[in-house]
Amino acid sequence: MEKDFKEQDPNDDDWGNPPSPLTPENQKKAFKAQMIIGLIALAGILLPGLMFWFLKS
Repeated sequence: MEKDFKEQDPNDDDWGNPPSPLTPENQKKAFKAQMIIGLIALAGILLPGLMFWFLKS
């Protein structure tokens, strides 16, 4: 069975965009995003547990 596509050679020079500079404004944005993700994760963990606890029969 033959391959119908050419495999791309890895390009070590292509690493995408550089990270944004570490400024106070970017730190505040990153912290806010981390807090939102943390609260959503906490709710996703606690909500099923509370539902099982309250709705068990």
